[in-house]
Amino acid sequence: MCACAGVRRASRAVTQLYDSWLRRYGIEGPQFSLLAMLDRVGETNQTAIGRRFDLDKTTLSRNLRLLVKKGWIAVGPGPDARERRVTLTPGGRRRLAEARPAWRQAQEQLKSSMTADEWNAMLKVFTAVTRAARSARRGNTP
Repeated sequence: MCACAGVRRASRAVTQLYDSWLRRYGIEGPQFSLLAMLDRVGETNQTAIGRRFDLDKTTLSRNLRLLVKKGWIAVGPGPDARERRVTLTPGGRRRLAEARPAWRQAQEQLKSSMTADEWNAMLKVFTAVTRAARSARRGNTP
């Protein structure tokens, strides 16, 4: 099996599960993840978000524009003209709080479909795959 196809298939299946729980709150899994990250770290710049989620500038900008349009985040100038700062708005914080129980239900549904060993192994493998892909992309060996 091709690693890329396998990871993308797993990603789509997991995203669809979380989206099915979050849909009634008008939010998708990746949007929830971004709001949750901003809730944890506070104001940050676009570069840090891109690195955290491995998103290219174009994809990140498109996703951020949608969240600004929904009123869930605000994007403003940074300390210099090249940097944009991203913050969670009160509306984004409310949407996150409203959707968090559904996210927990999705997480529990997935977790309960696996043994504890499978769950822990999955998380460990995700970390290893991410690290290896980043390293390979930079031309390094793990």
